[in-house]
Amino acid sequence: MLYLAAVASHTCTFCFICSHFFTPGLLSALIKLPNKVFGILIAYIIIIMSTNKNKTILSVLLLSYISVYSQSQQNSGWLFISHTQQLTKRFDALADVQVRSGDRLAQFKTLLLRGGVRYNFNKKHSVATGYTYKGDWTYEESKRSYSPENRIFEQYLLNTKISRNEFTFQYRQEQRFVKDMGKNQFSQRSRAFVSFQFPLVANVDFSKGLYTTLQDEIFLNTQHKERVNNSLFDQNRPFVSVGYRWSKKLDTEIGYMYWLKRETEGDVQTSVFQVMITTQL
Repeated sequence: MLYLAAVASHTCTFCFICSHFFTPGLLSALIKLPNKVFGILIAYIIIIMSTNKNKTILSVLLLSYISVYSQSQQNSGWLFISHTQQLTKRFDALADVQVRSGDRLAQFKTLLLRGGVRYNFNKKHSVATGYTYKGDWTYEESKRSYSPENRIFEQYLLNTKISRNEFTFQYRQEQRFVKDMGKNQFSQRSRAFVSFQFPLVANVDFSKGLYTTLQDEIFLNTQHKERVNNSLFDQNRPFVSVGYRWSKKLDTEIGYMYWLKRETEGDVQTSVFQVMITTQL
């Protein structure tokens, strides 16, 4: 325990010092670390601790460096539209649409449609259930094949604020039905999602302005992993973005995701550049 405390103390001191002497050169050195994801996260923490004057410039530089050093991996573009519609004081309707491209934006690859109903215990805690459709298209030698997946999900969501910063935790359990060789293969998967949203240049109540987001989501195969990839671990999706809140009803953002997915043949690494639109009515 003393060792962990010492490491944490030295890490905080390192970040504090760097936040006051942070330069594009230091940012570049961090991104070039052997563990790229670790370097990106440390660079991001330093940006958050930097002065307001430097946060916006350094966030843009971080995304620029990420785009340069992601050239050696597969690349994909995602468009994600998420909408919440208030039905009553306690109930909301949820709707998500996501479109994904193939490697290097070569072709359309994935369509995801998700809908659900959420019950709000209060402003912080809620639960939801719903249905997801996911269609994948693969292309081999000018031939296109289609693989559908149907899911039922249950989730718990925590939304809270720490000062002006927004924190979100979400746990989702999925029952998956993937069509393979003409048969529906059933499996279950757990997903844990954490997100921190920090205003950069915004008004006092953060109802409008520029912000940055740091989030991660991990996927675990909890039942019938032999029907997926023979592993408990399924995916990991660390994500960093810069966005603009137009009002309490509309957010838009663009960011980078390091998508690590475990297949039966081995791990697949993909650099994802995502545009996200979030609405609430």
